[in-house]
Amino acid sequence: MIKFFRRIRKKLLAENRFTKYLLYGIGEIVLVVIGILIALQINNWNEDKKTAKQEIKILNELKNDLETNLNEIIETYNTTRHRELSAVLILDYFDKAKPVDDSLKQAFENINMDGLFNISNTSYKFIESQGINSLSNDSLRIRVTEMYERHLKNILTREKINLEIINEELIPLMNDRFLSSPTIDKTVSFAVEAINTPKNIESLREDAIFKNVIVRLQNWLLVRLKWQQVARTNLEQLIADVEKEIDRLKLK
Repeated sequence: MIKFFRRIRKKLLAENRFTKYLLYGIGEIVLVVIGILIALQINNWNEDKKTAKQEIKILNELKNDLETNLNEIIETYNTTRHRELSAVLILDYFDKAKPVDDSLKQAFENINMDGLFNISNTSYKFIESQGINSLSNDSLRIRVTEMYERHLKNILTREKINLEIINEELIPLMNDRFLSSPTIDKTVSFAVEAINTPKNIESLREDAIFKNVIVRLQNWLLVRLKWQQVARTNLEQLIADVEKEIDRLKLK
C-alpha cells in the first residue's frame, strides 16, 4: 500500500501537481497512523484477554472459598441451633421440676461442646496482596472485603465469647456439680464418658449461679444464630454475583 502511494506521489511531482501530491502525502501519513492504532488496539485486546483470564482464575478460587465458608456456616448454624434448644430444654426442666432423663442428659452434653468456625480465606488473602486491581468490579471487591472483614469476623467474635462462657464458667461448674456417665449421644459408636448427670438435681434447680450461666449462654447462642444467618444470606448472594462476574469476563 505504501509503495502504491509512493508511485502516485512520484507521478504527481512529475506532473507538477503539488496540491494533489500534498493530499496523497497526508493520506499516506494517515494510513500509517491508522495501522499503528490498529496494532495498539490488537495489543490492548490481547492484554485485556490475558487480564480477564487471570481474574477468572482468581474469581473461581474465591467462589470455591466462599462455598466452603457457606457449607461451614450451615453446619455451624445447625449445631448452634441444636445447642440453643438444649439450653431452652434445660431451663424448662428446671422451671417445671422435671426428673432427670435421657433428654436432659443429652441437653447437658450438648451445651458444653463447641467448636470455632474455620474461615477459608486463601483467595481473599491473595486478592489483598495484589491490591485494588486484582478485581475489576469495584462493587464486587467491596462486598468481598465486607464479607471477610465484617460478617465472618463477627461470627468468630461471637464464637470466642461463647467459648469463654463455656470454658471459664460452665465447665468448671459442671465439673463440680455433675457426674460422668456413658454418653447419651447415639452417633457415638464406642464407649465414652460424658459430664451429663447432676449430682443433685434438686439443688441444681435452685442454683442461681448455674442457671444464670445457662441463660447467658442461650442469649449468646441466639446472637450467634443471628449473625450466622446474616452471613449465610450475604454469602449466597455474593456467590451468585461472583458467578455472574465470571460469565461476564468470559465474554471479553
